[in-house]
Amino acid sequence: MVAAVGAALTMVLAGCGSDGGDGRGGAGGGTADASRNDRTDAREVLLAAAKKTGGQSSYRTIQTGERGSDRSEMLYQKKPAATVVKARVEKSASSPTGISHMISLGGTAYVKSDGVPGKSWYSIDLGGGDGGGAPRAAGYVQEFAGALAATKSTAWVAEEKVGGRAADHYRGKVVFDELATYSGPALSKDLRDLYVEMAKKQGMRSVVIDMWVGKDDLVLKSRETGTGKKGREVINEEYSDFGTVPRITAPPAGSVATWDEFLAGRAQP
Repeated sequence: MVAAVGAALTMVLAGCGSDGGDGRGGAGGGTADASRNDRTDAREVLLAAAKKTGGQSSYRTIQTGERGSDRSEMLYQKKPAATVVKARVEKSASSPTGISHMISLGGTAYVKSDGVPGKSWYSIDLGGGDGGGAPRAAGYVQEFAGALAATKSTAWVAEEKVGGRAADHYRGKVVFDELATYSGPALSKDLRDLYVEMAKKQGMRSVVIDMWVGKDDLVLKSRETGTGKKGREVINEEYSDFGTVPRITAPPAGSVATWDEFLAGRAQP
């Protein structure tokens, strides 16, 4: 699955590489005896984690491909719906620094640019919607947790640490033809269908998803791995700063050029 935020952000679907959280206990092992660990009920924990994480007013997501490539730093704000995306992109005339910086708020995207003299941003009308403009900045928490909770193979792996915090590691193999027929509380039909459709467009038949859930039921990290049309594809996400992200606001009006002004600036010799 590949998702884009404007022309700037490319995200590659993926997951379960060989590395895990910091200080992992090893697949099937861990610091606690599974028979005495009530966190081994994977579906119950993942359903709670999807609900609690999705209910947060704001958080930060760092998304990378395999071995840290294609890094994107994203801020998500629930009300009013707003996002910030800073992503490494290929250097070009429109992005000479190789960094794309975009704010989405109130149905408008503001893109950092020096393409118009005296302005540092230009704006694009996103055409309505919920005003967030870049929902992918929320990460894939709902899809990944839901798919794991809906998959029979999902199991507790170990108690590990992520960013110094204790977390329970869960893993499952999600087969998209099976997920497409799922009906239950883990995934709504619309989200299930969108997730399956996007994955199949990339030639994915199945993926392995790993998810690390903190003891407070907040998702700290996820990873997805699959093989599609372009070969092995991986996406890692780390979540932090729940409820403490600074309020997202639009750039000062005087610093923002219109889309037409930006196009005119690019047309200058």
